[in-house]
Amino acid sequence: MRLAAIYIEEHEYLFKEPQTINFGGRYFYEFENRDSNVIVTKTLNENFIPDFFNLTKLASKVTNLNAIVGQNGAGKSTLLDLIRSEFIRHGYALPQSKSLFLIEIEGEEDPVFLRNDFNKIFIATTETKASLKELKGKLSYKPQTIYFSPHYDYKYNPNFDDIDNHDISFDKIVEMDLEEMRDKNTNENGWPYSASQELIFKNSLRQINFLSSDLVKTQNIFKDLFQLQEHYEPILHFRGYNEVKEWNTPYQLRDILNSIAKKAERESDDWHLIRKFEKDKVLNQVEINQYLLKRNVIKCILSLLYRQMERKNSFLQEGFFPYEELKIELGLADAYQTLVLFAKYSAIKLKSTNSEKIFSDGILEKFLDKVYSVIEKTTDEDSVSNGTLKASTEDSIEILRFQRQFLNELNSYYVKFYSNKDELTVEEREKIEGFINYMPFSRRMSSGENALLNFYSRIYDFLSTNLKEIKYRKLKSHYILLLDEADLTFHISWKKKYVKALLKTLPFFFNELENSPSIEIIFTTHDPITLSDLPNSNVIYIERQDYNTPSNILAFNSKSRPSKTFGANISDLIADSFFIESSLIGDFAFDKIQETIVWLNNKNDHKNESYYKKLIRTIDEPIIQRKLAEMYDAKTNREFQLEVINEQIRKLEELKKRTQE
Repeated sequence: MRLAAIYIEEHEYLFKEPQTINFGGRYFYEFENRDSNVIVTKTLNENFIPDFFNLTKLASKVTNLNAIVGQNGAGKSTLLDLIRSEFIRHGYALPQSKSLFLIEIEGEEDPVFLRNDFNKIFIATTETKASLKELKGKLSYKPQTIYFSPHYDYKYNPNFDDIDNHDISFDKIVEMDLEEMRDKNTNENGWPYSASQELIFKNSLRQINFLSSDLVKTQNIFKDLFQLQEHYEPILHFRGYNEVKEWNTPYQLRDILNSIAKKAERESDDWHLIRKFEKDKVLNQVEINQYLLKRNVIKCILSLLYRQMERKNSFLQEGFFPYEELKIELGLADAYQTLVLFAKYSAIKLKSTNSEKIFSDGILEKFLDKVYSVIEKTTDEDSVSNGTLKASTEDSIEILRFQRQFLNELNSYYVKFYSNKDELTVEEREKIEGFINYMPFSRRMSSGENALLNFYSRIYDFLSTNLKEIKYRKLKSHYILLLDEADLTFHISWKKKYVKALLKTLPFFFNELENSPSIEIIFTTHDPITLSDLPNSNVIYIERQDYNTPSNILAFNSKSRPSKTFGANISDLIADSFFIESSLIGDFAFDKIQETIVWLNNKNDHKNESYYKKLIRTIDEPIIQRKLAEMYDAKTNREFQLEVINEQIRKLEELKKRTQE
């Protein structure tokens, strides 16, 4: 199955004239409206190759792949919206469009229609145009779109609010992550958790769940993409705040907090004096690293406590800690035990003589016990240091969850003391961020790598959470992936791999579903290199002259339609596909060259000779450079062209030498 063509009679704001979109199937389709009856003429696509995009040979296969290109504002994203509008449950709020959707089925000569906003449909070929037959076949089951966009550009799209439950765009993911934060895991006063920390936490979970999945472990294509080692382990980084002050900390709590800090520092400094099990046994390097990291964790937590109390505090006189009752315990306690005692007994005494505990029972102890137990499981020096810890996926998730619970308690510190939360100042409303940062690799990922990982982890999370459990959603036999500029942050070397990577990876995700559905991919892009992987019939060109004119989709037989894509020259792709009519260089460079030509043609202007000579020398296109040098010599009676030619020869000799090495 594949989406073959769409006929749009009218659109609320994108198109003013009827438009036809062909998706490079077995046939090209032309449409004619005769009194609300549509005549469909099909022409054989001579270059159509069955299973052309099927690279994995899995049960789930890619039946088609298309790109939508055009200038900014041409309507690429709007066209994706129009396509997915057919696959949502409630379309009453969508922009009005009168459309006809045709679907091609393998083994069937004629298409069937998925959507028909007209009366009857008649179909013919170019040879049998005089003899029409009614197209009555309607698709008996509906495919489903899955929409992805990596952007968060603060553009609210009311057309799909709460009606597209297969939307995994960044906007929707953020909304869902924060919605869950509002509904769950708030403190007893209803104070929400830090939004940024919540988003980092949720994204980290998606990433490590994907990277630790059987899919990644068993398929080399994912290992190659992310350069994964055979045994993948997430890395947790422990970083606290550096500066510690005591200006606003309740004075009743300062001694206990200072005691924790001094004990942790002293224990860190005295690691070489520590013996384990036997008095004459010195710690090995792994044990030393474990020991130091435990104390560093305490320091990080302590820095959060100070950070919260030092922002602003109206309760300097109300702090409470039972020093006398715990005097003996405190004297025997190490830094860890003292911190646990602080969390257990510290409180704020309110004016009503009641006291409010700062932390719930056991919250910090559970957090520390989990971190310490994971630290103690490490067996080699590379797995643990003073600031980092390699942990299993399960342990990483649990540690992040415990940190989240602890931060939730800490961020409710001020709220406990206000009956009216509107009284809180801006400083008091700010949230303290955690001290554990997650990294999926030992090296820092680039923005492009992170974007790719987010793309795959969101698809994996959505399919695993929503579609593997059939009781939650009914599986479809065919899915259409709509990817809106998913390649935007990729380096040019990654853009070359983009199409192949999609074709070799996405089928594995869907093949894990019980019914192994087929898929097709439609993506928008600004990148010409990406188009070199697509047959020209699979590229949809949207042309728009300016914002005052409507958009126009170039028909498959239009003379204005670019004719080269698959394996085409990059210069031709840039010029054609993106409708650049003036030049293939940047406007700034173009203007500078034009300025130089004007100066060269003015025989009476001899000012700034040195400036224009340097400018010509800067130009890296050899033919343009030599021609301008020739004009420069004609104007100045110098031999600059010979200098330019000699420099070009020198560069060519260097290139020749490198190719022979």
